[in-house]
Amino acid sequence: MNFYEETLGGYDLAWAIQNGWAVPPLCKLSRVESLDLSKVKVVGGDFAQEALQRELNKEANLHRLCVITAEEMEGPTVLFTGSVFAMHGACDYLRNNYGIKAVKVWGTQPEDERNEAIRQFKSGEAQVLCNCVVVAVGFDFPPTQTLILGRPTKSRSFWLQCVGRATRPLPGVVDYPGSDAPGRIARIGASGKPHFKIVDCTAGSLDHGLITAVDMFVTGDKEVKERVAKAAAERPLSDEELRELAAKEAAKIAAAKQIEEMRRNTHGQAAGRVVGQHVDLSERSIRSVGTYTNPLKGKYAGYKLGALPGFYVDWAASNTKGWIRALFIKERARRHAKQTA
Repeated sequence: MNFYEETLGGYDLAWAIQNGWAVPPLCKLSRVESLDLSKVKVVGGDFAQEALQRELNKEANLHRLCVITAEEMEGPTVLFTGSVFAMHGACDYLRNNYGIKAVKVWGTQPEDERNEAIRQFKSGEAQVLCNCVVVAVGFDFPPTQTLILGRPTKSRSFWLQCVGRATRPLPGVVDYPGSDAPGRIARIGASGKPHFKIVDCTAGSLDHGLITAVDMFVTGDKEVKERVAKAAAERPLSDEELRELAAKEAAKIAAAKQIEEMRRNTHGQAAGRVVGQHVDLSERSIRSVGTYTNPLKGKYAGYKLGALPGFYVDWAASNTKGWIRALFIKERARRHAKQTA
């Protein structure tokens, strides 16, 4: 009833990026080939926690998660795992097997120990902060630049909570007198954090049922999103590239459907006659030079070489150049060989 002067709700992440309040992302979908979510039930809109944890806790999946982290991390990196067990395992593997300085935080961790882990991460002593949901809400460290989402989800709200840890611009970049959208976007681009990276860890099948960056930044039907997801599995794409690619794929799909519809609605048979020529083959199945079409213009244009008068062949063999002359010389030799045979 016009009670409020401004509407504060309804602004999503895409709006925040387009208006220079949030840092634009690079989006990558990385497959965990050994991860199978087909038998994990969905309860309350997301995967059943216990069954999901059993799958994520498998050693093959933990190792793959660490490989992805080592390959994709840029700047301060937060790794989200699906269980405390997976968090401990991933942190230990990163430290011992990959030589990456990693720390970990979890729910029942002693407060002093947790504070020390976060201090090391914020000071730069640690490169990766491993956690199980703990820093999904309320963790504020704007320099965070890479998010490894190692807990597949079907929940948009949970995905956004995790991603929100890295959307913040660096302090002082957008909060200045006279701030406007073009100025904020330009200052973010020139800052020490022009983008952040989202790495969605998906099952080997690139299961479209998961919430990923493609679902958050791309509008379109399932087929469009599947095509964009395959592209984002090859290299990191910006949110703008995701939308542009989605538009191109949607246009291709629409054109293909239009052609299919046209074919369904086309009746009758084509009219006209078939135009062509017989091709003579030698005993060795090599095309005879006599079956080639005369390349010269004039009265005999379009004739096969074998149908040309002898005087014309002799003239062309003596008065043309290059490959045309060679062609007529071969035809003259063919005729001579045929006569002597």
